[in-house]
Amino acid sequence: MSSSTSTTCGSPSEASDPLDPPQISMAPNNRSNGRNVHIYDANDPTTVLGGLILSNGVTNANFYSMVEILILFASDFFLRDEGDTKIERDDHPLQPGKYYIVAAGGFLYDLITLS
Repeated sequence: MSSSTSTTCGSPSEASDPLDPPQISMAPNNRSNGRNVHIYDANDPTTVLGGLILSNGVTNANFYSMVEILILFASDFFLRDEGDTKIERDDHPLQPGKYYIVAAGGFLYDLITLS
């Protein structure tokens, strides 16, 4: 009787040349793909400052906290939606859409420009 051996995949040394550098994949230039919540400065409503892919459980209060992590404000601020309705800092579920930051004192610093 003869036996035959078959392999479905080779050993790691057969799969690639150890002298070849590893392939590094970079994040895409446009990281906004898939986002359904977008953040804008109310004074510059055409420039997106950031956003997120909304998941279950994110509340308006959570969203305010996220904005405060990204941007330091010179004074109090609030968020409004596309319909110019003020978004309360509450436990209502955040809805997909465009949100505008309204800050009388402006922004002191935003971490977005560092990336």
